[in-house]
Amino acid sequence: MTDAGVNLWLAELWMQNRDRLVRLIATRMSPVLLRRMSPDDVAQETYLACGRRVRFLQECPEVPMFVKLRKLALQTIADMERKHLAAGKRDAMKESYAVESDNDVTVNALSRFADTLVGPRTHLERMELLEQTRKAMRELPDTDREILELRHFEELSNTECAAALGIEVKAASIRYVRALKRMKDIMGNISL
Repeated sequence: MTDAGVNLWLAELWMQNRDRLVRLIATRMSPVLLRRMSPDDVAQETYLACGRRVRFLQECPEVPMFVKLRKLALQTIADMERKHLAAGKRDAMKESYAVESDNDVTVNALSRFADTLVGPRTHLERMELLEQTRKAMRELPDTDREILELRHFEELSNTECAAALGIEVKAASIRYVRALKRMKDIMGNISL
């Protein structure tokens, strides 16, 4: 493939996955890094990383493409955190901005996930359910939280989750069902 062909292939691939990657990036960025740069900035850096890692993207066709892009996005977030948060320049931890503990994308993802657990509610009941969901997610073991975040926040398919976690598709399904059950059990025991 010529350089022009590779560039066109990468641009098309990026446009097919961009919105999903920006949501992923916004969900995974630390609030401190969000003070310094937007998810779109990190997405742009991720696109540049994709350009440098075309061979990685083209290898292993059995791995879903979004899983490869996700890996590069997570690596880019880590690089940006090292660059901006561990730099010897002004301390990002001392910058004062009004930042919620959960960013808007996380709150929206939690809200969508809460909606899947029960039927429609009034606004007040919905806000209570959102808080219950937030508390329950904090109480889950890391492996359960991870599979639920992959499925509901990052909107990965079961096959993509399995590839991202390095496990079999059936194991990802079992892990997801168990995590949902634990989530519902915890939510049944939470009182506000």
